[in-house]
Amino acid sequence: MQAKKPAVVDYVVEESGLNVTKITDESANSVIGATASPRFNILFFGKSAMAGSKKNLMWNLNRTLSISPDGSELAYLTRKNKQDNVMVRRATGGGASTQRTNRDINDFCWGPDGNLYLSDFIERGHAKIATIDAHKGSLMRQLTSNNYDLNPSTIDGKTIFFTRIENNGPMIWSYNIETGELVSCTRGYQPTPINETTVLCVRNSSEGNSEIWSVDYINGQETLILSSKDQGFSNPTLSPNGEWILLQGNSKSTSTKKQNLDLFVVKPDGTQLTQLTYHPAMDFCPVWSADGKSIYFISSRGTKDEAYNIWRMNFTL
Repeated sequence: MQAKKPAVVDYVVEESGLNVTKITDESANSVIGATASPRFNILFFGKSAMAGSKKNLMWNLNRTLSISPDGSELAYLTRKNKQDNVMVRRATGGGASTQRTNRDINDFCWGPDGNLYLSDFIERGHAKIATIDAHKGSLMRQLTSNNYDLNPSTIDGKTIFFTRIENNGPMIWSYNIETGELVSCTRGYQPTPINETTVLCVRNSSEGNSEIWSVDYINGQETLILSSKDQGFSNPTLSPNGEWILLQGNSKSTSTKKQNLDLFVVKPDGTQLTQLTYHPAMDFCPVWSADGKSIYFISSRGTKDEAYNIWRMNFTL
């Protein structure tokens, strides 16, 4: 018996109270979905450039949604002229989007200094970390070169953490903008710094499932936060108040009986894992609002052709 297609609805009953709201309109905004990118890093680097559960569902490493420091704007990727470029728009919805790059961008983050930090796809097997002002000009400063670098992240605009895909798998590096110093910090990918010495990151287990780790790369303390034999998790982001880690992971839809991506939160000590979304569509790339009361994410819910849009929902835990 063929499984049913996802229902064309904005939310399901399990999401009652979340006030799931559509921010973009697919007829005017083409939003790139991180689960369906044709990026060469997946083909060339194979499973080392993918997260997920090996036996259930895999997805790529790209982070394609970010929020401005004051929470008033969102940045996302759109495809134009066979390139993926960064667009900036109001977080409240409505109004036009402004294109900020004219390159082919893997993923990016919005730094606290008002700059966008980008993984700039160059050619087969090569991508560099670069930076550009989020609002003005077209000058792009190159920070790294001659490798395959992605997942830039920063909490101070001075030290940039990123993933470097190497022959033996992904490694987390840092780049000091003031000194130009490059440092190999630890193994893993999708780094999210939480202070000067510690990052949240993702590592793949020997069984092929992605796990959430906290790594103090200065003192050598490594803590496994979240792991499952049936699920993979990625995109860890600490809430503004430090009480929750927001992430995406695979789950089985009760309506379609198929694996899809949903959003979860977990306490920093690994307790109270809570599933937030249950829609049979793909929900991923979640980011916190500035006050931590809302979550923005990309989803293929609510459209007949499963087009990706940016959505917002309440966070009440």
